[in-house]
Amino acid sequence: MKILVLAPDIPATSQMPGSPRLFNLCRELSRCHELFLLTHRSSQERYDTFVSDPTTSHVFTKVEVLPDPPAVQWWAQQWHRVHLAAHFETRYRYVAYYQSICERVQEICVRERIDVIYADLLAMVQYVNPKWNIPAIVDLHDSATLLCQRMLQAEQGWYKRLFRYLGLLRVRRLERELGGTFNLVITNSTVDEQVIKKLSSKLKTLTITNGVDMEYFAPNSSLLEWNKIVFTGVMGYPPNEDAVLYFAEDIFPLVQVKRPQAQFWIVGSEPSERVNALTRIQGIHVTGKVDDIRPYVRSAAVFVCPLRLGSGVKNKILAAMAMEKATVATPMSIDGLDVTDDREVQLADDPQIFADKVVRLLADEEEVRRLGRNGLDCVRKNYSWSAMGKALDEAIQSVSTAAVLRKAGRESVIPG
Repeated sequence: MKILVLAPDIPATSQMPGSPRLFNLCRELSRCHELFLLTHRSSQERYDTFVSDPTTSHVFTKVEVLPDPPAVQWWAQQWHRVHLAAHFETRYRYVAYYQSICERVQEICVRERIDVIYADLLAMVQYVNPKWNIPAIVDLHDSATLLCQRMLQAEQGWYKRLFRYLGLLRVRRLERELGGTFNLVITNSTVDEQVIKKLSSKLKTLTITNGVDMEYFAPNSSLLEWNKIVFTGVMGYPPNEDAVLYFAEDIFPLVQVKRPQAQFWIVGSEPSERVNALTRIQGIHVTGKVDDIRPYVRSAAVFVCPLRLGSGVKNKILAAMAMEKATVATPMSIDGLDVTDDREVQLADDPQIFADKVVRLLADEEEVRRLGRNGLDCVRKNYSWSAMGKALDEAIQSVSTAAVLRKAGRESVIPG
């Protein structure tokens, strides 16, 4: 089949910042199908990194980059607000631009004789028109409704709560209406899928969890530093920022009481001013963007994931387990993962308990290695990208077959 992939940014490979989900699923699909990528581009550097990566060369037949929207006009911004549109919607803020992107998508579908449209994330659903009669699926990764609900619950001030509530209304409306355009809605965890299913009975849903690149994130504990604690992620993402602030301010001081030599490394691009300011605390290091996160994770005795916000399966935990790291995490961090407390990970929802578990691991080499071995066994058995790609391929085949049968049924009742 010919599949058109719509993406809000250049897909991240395992060597790039961001979730590698789209790229790895597409790499699996490309073994049997022809893929065309139509995408926005957040930066030329990201595009250059992508095209120079040897693992990308045979995944997409063509890669076409969408233009950036023009400068917004005042009246258009007000029209956008009147419609309570989400920040990524363009139909009200940039009317002509929105129409041109829709036409571009339709033109590619006709020119390349596309069989299925595969939209990545909620931001791209606006450019798919059900009138084209092309089977379409959307991979939300995480439910934006669930994420906004959790962020609303975490806010304190009335103004921020109002802002979060309006954001919740916007994305909930968009996710509720997906059934009118998409034959299938995919999420990366059953927790997110249940939220989506409750929004509308018209939605057909499926969970395809995240996987991990086992070759890239291979274990190597020869350089282990027994006072090193690591967290990784794009630090401009609010849940990641909240997680490192929580660990640095509420948990790490408790660790230092019993383990003064402990070092906490925050590894990832786009650190905010608040994250950079954490270096004022003795023992905390903020790297910013790095070419390769693996040396930082491999050398750490403990990987931490103290997330309090967010949704979906966390790639950072899968990567850490693939590198055989002992992991301490909040229960929210393992949403959708088939892992158990004290078997593959240590779980803690209280700062003191979290700190105590980290301290115990820093002093217990055998326990670190036990958790690491169990985590590695878990991802090997349950979280390979090949298995996830097979599940996606079967879903696409099912959607395509159903569309063909519906079309045949319609044609059979038309008088000859």
